[in-house]
Amino acid sequence: MGKIISVRAYANNEVAYVAWDIDGKLKDCLGFEVTRVYLDQNGAVARRPDGSEDRVKCAAWVAFKGQRNPNWIPQDTGVWPVQKLSWRDLTLRKRRDGATRRPDEVHVRYEIRPVGDLRSGLEPVPPNGKDLAWIVKRDAKKRPVIGDDGKPVRVRVKAYEGPPRPLGYLAPASVSNDVLVTSRRGAFRSTFTNGILAAQWMRNVLLEDGVIAPNELIDKLQNPDDPHRKYLAGDVLPLMHDLFSRKGKFYIALYELEDKELEDLLIANKSRIHVILSNTGLGEDKTTWDERNKPARKRLIDAGVDIQHRMFNNSVHIGHNKFVVHVPPGDGVKSVFTGSTNWTYTGVSAQTNNALLIEDDAIADAFLVYWKNMKDDALPVPRPFGKPMKDNQQSKEFRGLNETPEQIDLGGGTTVTAWFSPNMQQRKKPTSKTKQPPTPPDLADVYRLMRQAKDAVLFLAFYPGQSGKDCIIGQMVDIGLHDTSLLVSGAVSSAQAMPNYVGSKKEDGEVVEEGESPTTFETKNVSIVRASRIDDEGLLGDFGVERLTPRGSRGAIIHDKIAVIDPLSDDCHVVLGSHNLGFKASYSNDENMLIVSGNRALAEAYAVHILDVYDHYRFRAIETERKRKGQKGWSGFLDTDDGWQEGYVTRRKGNLMRYFARQT
Repeated sequence: MGKIISVRAYANNEVAYVAWDIDGKLKDCLGFEVTRVYLDQNGAVARRPDGSEDRVKCAAWVAFKGQRNPNWIPQDTGVWPVQKLSWRDLTLRKRRDGATRRPDEVHVRYEIRPVGDLRSGLEPVPPNGKDLAWIVKRDAKKRPVIGDDGKPVRVRVKAYEGPPRPLGYLAPASVSNDVLVTSRRGAFRSTFTNGILAAQWMRNVLLEDGVIAPNELIDKLQNPDDPHRKYLAGDVLPLMHDLFSRKGKFYIALYELEDKELEDLLIANKSRIHVILSNTGLGEDKTTWDERNKPARKRLIDAGVDIQHRMFNNSVHIGHNKFVVHVPPGDGVKSVFTGSTNWTYTGVSAQTNNALLIEDDAIADAFLVYWKNMKDDALPVPRPFGKPMKDNQQSKEFRGLNETPEQIDLGGGTTVTAWFSPNMQQRKKPTSKTKQPPTPPDLADVYRLMRQAKDAVLFLAFYPGQSGKDCIIGQMVDIGLHDTSLLVSGAVSSAQAMPNYVGSKKEDGEVVEEGESPTTFETKNVSIVRASRIDDEGLLGDFGVERLTPRGSRGAIIHDKIAVIDPLSDDCHVVLGSHNLGFKASYSNDENMLIVSGNRALAEAYAVHILDVYDHYRFRAIETERKRKGQKGWSGFLDTDDGWQEGYVTRRKGNLMRYFARQT
């Protein structure tokens, strides 16, 4: 009988990723029970106030075939085990029975234990006491029944339908390494939003009253006091508030500003901030620019904020930065806040995003010099603000200042390369049917590191380039196809970004009508998926229809722009910032890009975020692709025999899991 041969755990400040490997098929194994174990300061199992050990079996929702979970009530992995060799612990911080969050700065480890049908000689899995649950009573139209007190009537029901399946342990637990749940890694504080809306818990939140109003989700996301907004924002908003609680001055460069909480934060610090605010796109009338920033821009002006209006108001350029430089009084350490998170209600709570605070003088100074260079590179201000300005663009002098990076040694093996854009003299990427456009220097630097990768390249991207061309996606595919030992995995947001996308109409090299866009691109070692949702009520067992964005099909879903190279090596690299990782960003836009090298702790934190997003959407993308092709998909229920292991045993699947499960 096979056995578990390795277990490894990784965590950032939001989720943990656990991977394990087996040396053969585990006979009669129906999956694995996954237990999170909290540790005290001495590394021993922590104790609860009642003296019991602080151990939590991870929550699970997918029932066995022959059972049903129509109310989507969680059990745990001792009832519905994990039928794969990895696990994303999504409830490490985020509870599923409420909008409160568990604390960070704690040490945990994981125990992985195989289970099968209970039989003589096996230790039984203890019952969890969750046979019954309270739910809202609903009428024939699935609307809540309201009682005399005006509140929904709640009834006690069986937690799930179908006969229970008693399980027993097939072997002792295998134990992972210890991990710290934290955002702090030396000079870095890395945070990530929880803005995945295509999720069953979000669907159930919106259906609590039996109907989803047209603007219900948007209203929640725009309300600073809404608990679900805070839940989705994770630690990003608290980190912003922490930054502005510090004494000193702030130099800010923003693309979008459309969030009451963040606008209030700026106005509350109006005497200490200096803002460069760019323009948003065309409004619904297709003639007026900056409609989304317009209310916030007026608020800042009326409050007397020091603001420079960096408004391109054309389709070639955007001022895409979202960073803050903090300069404290006296000889305190400067810091910079950067990442992919736009200062909008969707940016902080309805997309996947990352934010990074770096407390280091040299890095902050590099950003401050860039900020001052932008300020000196003033653009003609449109009057009125929404007027088109087809000739507005960055100067050649400004572009020239960005042609070389700042390189900073933080010590301990960590170096940071700071690139700024635009860094090409041409206004936009040249288009030619016979000649490849010159590769910008920042992307050439990233491509060089990717080609030196030994084990894995992981990424998340919004829309770096059409059909993966002239961006990191095309490079990754090319590298992966030529080196089949290298794992290339990631997810994109835009349908047009997929490397197998075929547009139906083009103008000046750009797709103007959407064509065919598969949701997966798969070879043996290259796996790219695009954000997808469950869109068929009867497609997958007890899963219900999900939403991708607050406004139907409009808007970004994955908004990260990150790549991680060899995260389990000391020779690792993290690429992040506002830069969309394509030629357009380097040729046309105000952008920033950081390459953090040699910091394995940070690389692992970003890798966990990528794995979280990739794995979530990969499942949905595969099912969407099968439906598109008329193929049979997954049943939506757990298998009732040990056949689910076949793909792992034959090594037909599980390459990514095995990479993270290996002992290092």
